[in-house]
Amino acid sequence: MNLAKIFPHRRKLTHPRFRLLCFPYAGGAASLYRHWAPLLDPTVEVCPVELPGRGVRLAEPAVHDMTQLCDGLAPAVEQLLDGVPMALFGHSMGARVAFEIARRFDGRIAHLFASGSPAPGTRWRHAAAGDRRLTAQLTDDEFRQRLRALGGTPPEILEHDELMARVLPLVRADFVLIENYRIEPQLRITCPITVFAGVDDPGASPPAAAAWELRTTSRCRLVEIDAGHFFLDSHRAALIAEISHDLAPRA
Repeated sequence: MNLAKIFPHRRKLTHPRFRLLCFPYAGGAASLYRHWAPLLDPTVEVCPVELPGRGVRLAEPAVHDMTQLCDGLAPAVEQLLDGVPMALFGHSMGARVAFEIARRFDGRIAHLFASGSPAPGTRWRHAAAGDRRLTAQLTDDEFRQRLRALGGTPPEILEHDELMARVLPLVRADFVLIENYRIEPQLRITCPITVFAGVDDPGASPPAAAAWELRTTSRCRLVEIDAGHFFLDSHRAALIAEISHDLAPRA
């Protein structure tokens, strides 16, 4: 297992107090989190996660299935579970991937940070009202329109045919993965969960995000962000402050 490919922007510390694994949103890469390390406490080892089909793993095929994706990630995560407490952060699709990893290593994960995502087991609204078609049923042009309506993808990228021809298969695979992901209704993990929700996010509003409390036997804290869905960069300081609060040493 090549840890450098799974965690290409890892800030490796000699004696970390915490490890924070960060999972990207649909279509995103580990580089989304490359600037996080200097903003967190110097004892926190930040480990952005690279998924297949992007970044340094661009040559690998994208994965459409959550079980297959996490089967591939689990051995690398296992190697980092060496006694140092581990927390997981994920935004949008990444929150559900983080939850699935937390489920697999339940009892060995100290904290889960779920950002911009309704709780697992609830339907994700990522289309116009009344449009219940699955991503697999959309043409490329229709899927492009859905991405445009969601926001977050720069217009210059959406209008660039050659670039979109390369990007669309990856983003489509990620959307299919989200839509096909299912869990048992009563499934819980044992670690605390902190949930970040944009007040103007129609797909993962604070009321929808509050259902994360049903996915843990521990405490769940909801933090409302004055933003829409894509607040990962625009409200980075607020996110880091809340994460730092939860990872701070307790007297």
